Amino acid sequence: MKIAITGASGFIGSVLVPLLRADGHTLRLLTRSPRTQDGITFIKGDLLHEESLKTLVAGVDVVIHLAAIISIDDRAGEDTFRVNTSGTSLLLAAAKAAGVQRFIHISSVTAFNQSPYEGHMNESRALATTTGHNYDTSKAASQATALAANDTGFEVIVLAPTAVTGPFDYKPSLLGKAVINIYNGKIPALFPGGVDFVDVRDVAAAIVSSLTRGTPGSAYLLSGQWLSLQSLSEEIGVVNGRKISLTTIPLWLVFGMLPLVRFWSRITGGPPYYTKQSVHNLIYSNKNIDSSRARSELQFNPRPFSETIRDMITWFRQNGFLK
Repeated sequence: MKIAITGASGFIGSVLVPLLRADGHTLRLLTRSPRTQDGITFIKGDLLHEESLKTLVAGVDVVIHLAAIISIDDRAGEDTFRVNTSGTSLLLAAAKAAGVQRFIHISSVTAFNQSPYEGHMNESRALATTTGHNYDTSKAASQATALAANDTGFEVIVLAPTAVTGPFDYKPSLLGKAVINIYNGKIPALFPGGVDFVDVRDVAAAIVSSLTRGTPGSAYLLSGQWLSLQSLSEEIGVVNGRKISLTTIPLWLVFGMLPLVRFWSRITGGPPYYTKQSVHNLIYSNKNIDSSRARSELQFNPRPFSETIRDMITWFRQNGFLK
């Protein structure tokens, strides 16, 4: 197949692209910094540049839309919302006009309303409807736009992974940084709550599967295993061969320290250690996310988290991220 991909330089893309190349697909990638690589055509541009999107999708069979701005900033992110929503709309229009057969949109579990948090959650949940232009609302709006574009001859599949983690985390991601800091003993205490973790390799495999499988016009949740941050630190300790004992601080203290965290961030010029939104994501996350539709229709088969964290830490060691 001829496949166009946005966001291929990101975490999922770094695992997905080698899989697609190994299967013999011809790839065309949207990038701000084109380079030369055998078997891949690089198209210079971005999600808001219509001409580059038209060039990207011309003559391809499938579009895989990975690109999005990820933000846990407490302030209304109008740029984040605009890129994630308008970029998706422009790419859909270009793909449809070019006669693309299938459009695979990578959404997020945060696009869904996860409440009630202890209750069973599947794709029938309503989309997130928080106020403001935050990341969650941008993913919900983008997902709705993508599914609405599904039509005869233009098949749209949406994949919504939970918190993606695992090896090959080159940048590293926010979750990758947390694992590194816990392993290196740079985190004095933990926050309450947790998230559902899914291995990046399993997400990439589901994307490959969705090239030919899946029901057009459908969304698929890709979940793995829910762990509290305390359980995460214990799993890291098992791999490290030493027990990690960290105190979980109360929420009143977490939120009470936010002004100081913001003040320190302004002084240092770096990002805040945490935000109200990042804590919110930990406290208000569903513990029972059902991926049975993806298992049945996409052959999605998430591995145990113990395997993910072992391989992740091994990869971080081999690439100099860990002491």
